[in-house]
Amino acid sequence: MVPPTTPSSDADFAAGVPPPPSAGATGGGGANGAPPVVSRDELVKLCAVDTELYAKTFFPQTFRQPSPSFARQMWEPMEDPKVRLANLIAFRGSSKTTRARIFASKRIAYGISRTILYVGVSEGKAIESVNWIRNRVDRNQAWRDTFGLARGQKWEETQIEVEHRLFGHTVRVLASGVTGSLRGLNIDDYRPDLIIIDDPQNDETAATEVQREKLIDLILGAVRNSLAPPTDEPNAKMLMLITPQHPEDISQRALRDPAWTSLVYPCWTRDTLDLSVSQQCSSWPERFPSPTLRREKQQAAAVNKLSIWTREMECRLISRETAQFRPSWLNYRTEAIDAPRGYYSVLAIDPVPPPSEAQQQRGLQGKDFEAHYVWCRRGDEYHLCDFERSRGHEPSWTVATAFRLARQWRVGKIVIDAVAYQRTLKWILEQEMRRTGIYYQIVPVADGMKKFARITNVIGGLASQGRLFVGSQHTEFASQFEAYGPTYAGLDDDLDASALALQELHNPFMTLDAEGREIETFANVEDLQWERAAP
Repeated sequence: MVPPTTPSSDADFAAGVPPPPSAGATGGGGANGAPPVVSRDELVKLCAVDTELYAKTFFPQTFRQPSPSFARQMWEPMEDPKVRLANLIAFRGSSKTTRARIFASKRIAYGISRTILYVGVSEGKAIESVNWIRNRVDRNQAWRDTFGLARGQKWEETQIEVEHRLFGHTVRVLASGVTGSLRGLNIDDYRPDLIIIDDPQNDETAATEVQREKLIDLILGAVRNSLAPPTDEPNAKMLMLITPQHPEDISQRALRDPAWTSLVYPCWTRDTLDLSVSQQCSSWPERFPSPTLRREKQQAAAVNKLSIWTREMECRLISRETAQFRPSWLNYRTEAIDAPRGYYSVLAIDPVPPPSEAQQQRGLQGKDFEAHYVWCRRGDEYHLCDFERSRGHEPSWTVATAFRLARQWRVGKIVIDAVAYQRTLKWILEQEMRRTGIYYQIVPVADGMKKFARITNVIGGLASQGRLFVGSQHTEFASQFEAYGPTYAGLDDDLDASALALQELHNPFMTLDAEGREIETFANVEDLQWERAAP
């Protein structure tokens, strides 16, 4: 038995200190509320089935922060023997490299792996992970002594050998760049039974089609074929940890390949990923507080770098080849976050019909948003003033939001798309106006124009001339603006509502002066001189 004390370092465990009860140890508990006492053998068995407990027990300095909400989900494809090819797409700073190192150390400790291959974008990056394992064998006495590990004959940067004294075999860990000599790798009749591909691409290697295809061929060819066959090692696994760079890179190719088990981990929680930035919540608040992420996203939008931020942190990609609009077309207000007031403005509503039973069962995941957008016109500038959006179908919310925005911005008109359920919305708003005695002109749009045509014609025409202005807080509109195109399959409610408002504001028979006052287009046209009439 060991003393009922909580460990604080690797040295503590080496002295016989068990893990804290919060890490997963079980037992009846000690006297006076002391942590439960477990034997070394029992602890090893518990760690065998709980990798999070294993990590916190033997590597407390590495796991000194609370784990993210997705931690256990990330372990599942690593531990599942049925998963041979795992593609983990995660945001920068998500600890994917650290968890892969812990997983490799566990395969070494429990005698599962005989040959482990690390593949990086360069040999130097792969060496970093091999060195991490090498240093743990040298310095982590708790882990080393518990599992009977020792230095082997080879102890180099690119290759180490770890002697497993309890099982009587040698574990080899190698490092290689993705363009290294990987084909047919076989050491002492053992092919790699664990291949960890850690961020094999960067901006340069994913920039051109030739480079992308070369990398895809290498990973799906030479690297994949180096993995030990299932007949030799049923637990053989190739694990790819990656942050996406391009819609046609290796991460997205594997995402569409049924042979791979792919999981995506963005920086936001699943249920807030599609919400407005003010409502999005961090999936790892202990390391990335929600206010910090929100501020960084708004800052990225303000300097026209939102597509890079969403790629790195939300794992969302924007295809420049198929995008309809250019990010540089969108202007961001610098003098003030708030839109100019006192100008002619329009509120447009893109409503949603009641959810189906299937959508309710999924918690409305994937359902469109109801979007309310207010745009105003100052001279030849069109400013996004305010917006609200909701995924549910609540007529009371629709009415309250519409009238609040209309009063706040003194809108001249309320524009709605008069198709299907939208006709019902017009009737609901008219009933509320009769009840309150406050009236606005409601403009139903029933021109039959397709959504794609309206968005591209109205928004594209104004944006291409540099006429659209938004604030840094309008990240939802900016995200859809940068990604929208013929192949776009994401949400477009914000664009659709904006197109309705801008279509009404962009009246070719009416212009506004610098103060937003309406002026006659033909006021300065010289009168025609009367000559004669037709016989």
